[in-house]
Parts: sequence; C-alpha cells; structure tokens
Amino acid sequence: MKISKIHFLLVMTVVMVACSPSDNSTTNQAETRAAPAQVADTVYTNGKIYTVNEAMPWAEAVAIKDGKIIAVGAAREIAVFSGSATEIVDLEGRFAMPGIGDAHMHPAMTMPRRAFCALPGSFFEPSNDDIVDALKECLKTYPKDREWVIAGGATFAAMNPETLTREFLDELVPDRPAYIEDETGGHQMWFNTLAMKAAGIDRSFVDNPPEAFFDRTEDGDIKGVANEGAVNPFIAVLPPIDTEIRKIAIMKLLDEALEKGITMYGDAYVFEHDLKPYEQLKDEDKIKQHAVLYLKGNLGTAELTPVQQIESWWNEHDLPGTKGVKLGMGGSIESISEALIDGYLPESEDKAKDGPFPVDDAVADRNSTPVIPAEQFAKYMAELDAAGFQVIVHAIGDGTVRATLDGYEKVIRANGGNRLRHRIDHCSLVHPDDFQRFVDLDVSCTIWPPLNAPGNYNLGAIRPVLKDKTWARMYPNRSMKDAGIHLFNHTDGPAAPVWPWWGMEASVTRKNPNRPELEPMGADQALTVAELVEIFTINTAHALRLDEVTGSIETGKFADIIVLNHNLFEIPATEIHKTKIERTIIKGEVVYQANEGL
Repeated sequence: MKISKIHFLLVMTVVMVACSPSDNSTTNQAETRAAPAQVADTVYTNGKIYTVNEAMPWAEAVAIKDGKIIAVGAAREIAVFSGSATEIVDLEGRFAMPGIGDAHMHPAMTMPRRAFCALPGSFFEPSNDDIVDALKECLKTYPKDREWVIAGGATFAAMNPETLTREFLDELVPDRPAYIEDETGGHQMWFNTLAMKAAGIDRSFVDNPPEAFFDRTEDGDIKGVANEGAVNPFIAVLPPIDTEIRKIAIMKLLDEALEKGITMYGDAYVFEHDLKPYEQLKDEDKIKQHAVLYLKGNLGTAELTPVQQIESWWNEHDLPGTKGVKLGMGGSIESISEALIDGYLPESEDKAKDGPFPVDDAVADRNSTPVIPAEQFAKYMAELDAAGFQVIVHAIGDGTVRATLDGYEKVIRANGGNRLRHRIDHCSLVHPDDFQRFVDLDVSCTIWPPLNAPGNYNLGAIRPVLKDKTWARMYPNRSMKDAGIHLFNHTDGPAAPVWPWWGMEASVTRKNPNRPELEPMGADQALTVAELVEIFTINTAHALRLDEVTGSIETGKFADIIVLNHNLFEIPATEIHKTKIERTIIKGEVVYQANEGL
C-alpha cells in the first residue's frame, strides 16, 4: 500500500516540544512509531511527564491505544491522535512517571494471617498503644463467622509486659481463641486463654529452650507469649487457610500496592498451596499488576524442591508471569544466621543494652555458613537454569552474597552470560572485592530502600552484633552504583512496609523520615532522586525481566503510568515520603483513583 506525500509529510512533522520543568527552552523530537491517523483511546495531556527514556526524558502528553503507548511528545503534537471517541485527560501540570516496581514482596507467604488484621511493624516504630489501638480497630470489623481471631505483624519489642498477657487479650477477645503473630511470621505469638486451651497447653508444659518456651509469671504460670517452637502447638490447631482466604490475603497487599503506585511485582516465595489461589485470581482478572511468581526452591534448610516438581507446578497451573524460583542462602544478621566475611562482634552487650532487641553474647562471635553447601547450590542452579527458571536468592551478609556469586558464576560462565537474569535479593552487605564480580556476571542487586534509614531495627538489632568496619559497609548503594552494579528496588513487604516513597527518601537522605533528629546513616552512600526513579522503574523492570514491555514511558510499551501529588524533582528530599498517588494506570486502565478531579 502506497503512502501519499501529504500523509508522509504529516507523519514526519510530528515533533515534540516537551519542556523540562527546569528549562522551558528545551525541545526534543517527538517519539512515535504510530501514524497520526491512528485514534487513541486515551490521551493524557498538559502534564510534566518524566519518561525514564534517555532519548526523551520529559514530555507533555501521551497517547494510548489498546493498553499501549502509541505516541509521546508535546501536547499540541499528540493532539493529532485524538478523535471523537478519545478520552482526553488534562493533567493540569501534574507530575507523572512510569509505574514503579517492587521486585520482592510476599503477598502469598506472609499475608494469610494478616488477611483480616495487619498490625504496624517495627519500621513504623509503633508504641504499645499504637499496636493495641490497631488491634481494637481490626476487631470492630473482624468477620463474626471466623472461628479464631488471627492477626499478624505485631512488634512485640515495642509492647509492654503487662499488655502481652492472656488476661489482657482475654478482655479484647473473650469469645473465641486469638492468635496474634509477630511481624517476622511466627517466631513469636501472643494468645488468649481460649487459644491456650485449644492447643492443649497448660502450666505443666515442659519448656525446652531454645526450641520451645513460653513467657511465664513469677509463680510459673504461662503468661501469654509463645516463642519459637512453643508456637507449634497453636499452629497445629489453627483453622486451615483455605483458597478463598489466601486469595483475600494476596489481594489485600496487591490493592495496597496499587495505592502506592506499584504496577509490577515479584512474589518472592510461592508455595504449592498458593498455586490454586494465584491461578484463580488470574482467571478472574483480579491481579492488575505485572506479576512474576518465584516458586519455593528451599526454605531455611538445604532441603531442595526437586526441579522436576517445580516444573510440574509451573506446567499444571496457569500462573501469571515467567518462570522463577526463590532460594534462601541465609537468614538474618541479627539472628547470626548470615555469613559475614569479617565475622560477628564477640562482645556486644555495651552497644546492645539500649536497643530493644536482645543479643545473645554466647553466639555473637560465631559466624554462619550459607544454608545450601556450595557444591549442592551450583548443581541445583545448573538444573534450574537448564529448565529456564530465573533464580533469585535471599542473601544479606557479604559472606552469603559471595557464596551465591560463586554458585551463579559457574552457570553464567557456561552460558556465556546471565541470560535468565539470576539475581541477589536483600544485598545489605556486599564486600568491595565482589563489586566487579557483579558487573562481570551481570548480576543485579537490590538496595532495599526501607533499610537505608537509621531506626530501631538497624541501630538496635543489626548494629550491636557487627564490628565497626563491617557496620561501615552496610547498604553501600553509592559505591555499588558507581562500580556499575545494576541496582533495583524491593520492600520485602509486608515484613517492611509497602511504602516505596518512604524508602526512596531514606535512600536519598540516608535519614529516617519519621525521626529526623537521628543522624544520617552512611550519608556518603546516598543516591539522587533521578537515580532512585530509574532504580524503582526501568531497573526493577529489568530485574523482573519485564523491561521490554514496561518500566518507562515510550512508544510500544504498556501504558503503566502513575500521577503524583507533587513533582519529585521540585520538592525538598525530606518531602518525598509524603508522596501520594492520584492515579495508577496499568495497560491503559485506571486501576486506582484518589483524586476525583483528575
């Protein structure tokens, strides 16, 4: 088919005169592969749109058709894509940008016990009253037909001893058993008397620390908190979590994520019992975000799910996203279960005495070894890679990170490159000697923004067990960025709050937005707003293997766009945590709307 000269000239004259907010003289050529004769379904115009596209960083307007972007440019030029049926949305100067990603969160693993009641975790630094008040609010709307009251996310370290008793919880929940889980997912739980009876527990229970023990009164009675293995008798009698509850739990976190502007995510532990809920949610078209599920490879031990089993899970269920597996090579620094190259601090009582997290000095000088032995990990990695599964590994300490790189290296070298983008999640501590290895192997690493701020968790739990030289190397964002490591974003929510803008501010200022009086933590490792926006968008899309379809605002990609209440590049950095999302758009569909006037 021939194109007329007039039609050709019209296409060639579509130019962009979109101006950067800081320079009204800036002009760029419009970026479009579509002819103006196409009629858009929706045009967003008169905005300050940051595209995260180096060829055209700023635009005024975007044209969308069938969920994809067909043109980006200046408002008067994009107007040619409008027709009588086109919805025109006037942004009135508002700031917009690509939707952000959270590459590692836990809708399936951590949310089921928070389905009807999620309590504030330590990153919010709640008081005793904050937690009790939140529980009381939950109880007002807690379903009457549920046999137990089950809640999750409580910060027990912030609660008063007189609160954490059966008697106190009996007053709040007198008519049915109550199980209140800590924010870590079951290391501690608070229970009432009816729950204790249901579990068959009385004061004669024989404690066996550290595997099972209860908090007790002075006369030896069970007080109301179970620790570690003592939680198991309660778990054994809890009502089973059925598919419907799992679906409710997953969607509760995903709906919250839409409000925060998260348009793509990775579920970093999906178990067999989560497959049916996810399959049904996909069939029901309830999951709006781009999703990647990482099936369980192991959990806390070297026992590995056979690759054949993982393949059958994937093949037998219609799941969203691409093939992925999650492995854990360590635990946590505060529990001395991550390998550190320089080891832990032998004597930490002086530094720990003012913190809310107790430190066991008997084990503080003991280092840890990676959960999966090196030879076993390398062999398993090769099998997963051959089967086409992207692998993400939980590794926090620099020793664990190094061991993971060792296992990755064999597979990546054999393939001639990191074709499946195997990556390391958490990455709180990376030894400088390993920076170049990340670059050479093209392995991405998260910056874990919520932990870039000083607070009780960092200062009270992690700092006391580390040597000074090790603590000085924590969260080395700037050093890793300057070394050329591909960095991306995750929250680990709900273990940390799904509040990406709080984390972004912390990564820019290295301060705690809730406690500005605290000194910055590792101020020399701060990143810029522009760098963080890139990390939260296109870099995270790359980590999720989605960068060809999302992560930036450019022609041919899905229209995944968020409209904010302020311009991130014009506000003080200390205001970033106040960011609100006015509209979240995924594949051209408005999936969250806060501002009715937009």
